[in-house]
Amino acid sequence: MFQSRQTSGTSHSLLLISYASLDVVSSVFANFCFFSTLYQIPFRIPLLLYYLVSVWVLYLLDHLWDAKKEMDPIRERSKFFLRHQTKIEWLIGISFFVSSSLGIFWVRDFVFENLMFFLSFGAILLLVVKGISPVPKELLVSFFYTWGILLPFPFENNHREITFLFFLHVFANVLFTYNLDRDLDRRQNTMVFSRFLSYNGMNILLRICLILGFFFLCFTAFSKTISYPFGLALGTSYVWLFVTTFLPYKTTTLKSLAELSYLPMFLPQIIFFFSGLP
Repeated sequence: MFQSRQTSGTSHSLLLISYASLDVVSSVFANFCFFSTLYQIPFRIPLLLYYLVSVWVLYLLDHLWDAKKEMDPIRERSKFFLRHQTKIEWLIGISFFVSSSLGIFWVRDFVFENLMFFLSFGAILLLVVKGISPVPKELLVSFFYTWGILLPFPFENNHREITFLFFLHVFANVLFTYNLDRDLDRRQNTMVFSRFLSYNGMNILLRICLILGFFFLCFTAFSKTISYPFGLALGTSYVWLFVTTFLPYKTTTLKSLAELSYLPMFLPQIIFFFSGLP
């Protein structure tokens, strides 16, 4: 009985994390810490909060938008959003106000320096929402997610391998999570790769991406192109996501586990912190 209650509690916790997009916020924080440690640039608290709150608002809006558009059969997440629609709309409004305030008063220089990114993202988002994007959604999301995470950091050629490996992991992650939503994307006529491949075919494609990326990571680690802490973090993230693709099909739980595959990106900061202790 105790074990049953414990399992039920864990399941409900994962559902709450997924519905509230806390797994996505955690992954953004982990990736931000990873590149901050890699480039040895301390992150500014207002900029970090701007990132976390903005991403949270975007995902809550996306989930609420899907819930309003979704037709039978309606997923549990959509039922949750519709049931608590007023509270979620208030939460989105307050979070949007906080994000806008941070962008205007504390990180205005960063926003204007990267205005091209924000304009491009807005244009692409409009195309996706209207259902007229000619490019698969997985590629667009992966590209802009990677670009967005790297915005505060200077691009350096000696880190291009890590950037590529990070993008490949993001791409595989997006392929996996969108594959779980393939029925919704089909009903909404969204341009996604799952329109052309079966569920198992998509899983095979993303596993190939992960395997190729992992072998390339091993090669760069042995050639000392990537230092040990960062290689360990990326490698653990790759293995985490790869194992997740073989777990039994439970949409919400799998999505959270896939998003949380970024948690090992905290490892470099943890390793450097303890290595500096006497």
